[in-house]
Amino acid sequence: SLQDGSLQGFEALVRWKHPQFGEIPPSVLMPLVNRLGLDLLLFSLVEMWTIRVMLALKRERIWIPIAVNASAKTICTPHFADSMAARMRQADLPTRLLKIELTEDVPEPDELLLSASLTAIRTKGFQVSLDDFGTGAATLNLLANLSFDEMKIDGSFVRAVEQHASSRKVIAGIVNWAGLLNLNLVAEGIEDESTIPLLHRLG
Repeated sequence: SLQDGSLQGFEALVRWKHPQFGEIPPSVLMPLVNRLGLDLLLFSLVEMWTIRVMLALKRERIWIPIAVNASAKTICTPHFADSMAARMRQADLPTRLLKIELTEDVPEPDELLLSASLTAIRTKGFQVSLDDFGTGAATLNLLANLSFDEMKIDGSFVRAVEQHASSRKVIAGIVNWAGLLNLNLVAEGIEDESTIPLLHRLG
């Protein structure tokens, strides 16, 4: 939290260290995963690891949400919300601890199906976040027509906030949008202390 410095949540991220090619960046890995149709399988794997971490935290009496990325295609899988809720119930964990972040890498052409899927997820008690707002498919149209609990400002704006007035204007506009829609707001890509008071001033 930029208000008081308290820890508000974690994000589960996928990284691949290839034995021959070394670190494969997500910008290369995720398009490969989506092209091969492995997006749901990868999500399920990350979800399984996340639940294991949640159970370890539970033993320490730590109740902090963990976010997992999912494409629109993954989210629109039949019975997606029911399956997630069943796995959380099996682990005896509240659904509020698992946050689903809609990524902008694979836009869903059927907006009505995506809307229904997001509503089903939220109905089960999961929080839904709009990832990388300001780039790709994460547009004002998505924000206006679909239901979210949170949006995340893309890190490219945050990293440029000190150097470029245009980035400050974009962030100020997003802050206003979040206020109007009553959404939690996350700034990605904070990499130095001097960015924090500037973002705090922008709201």
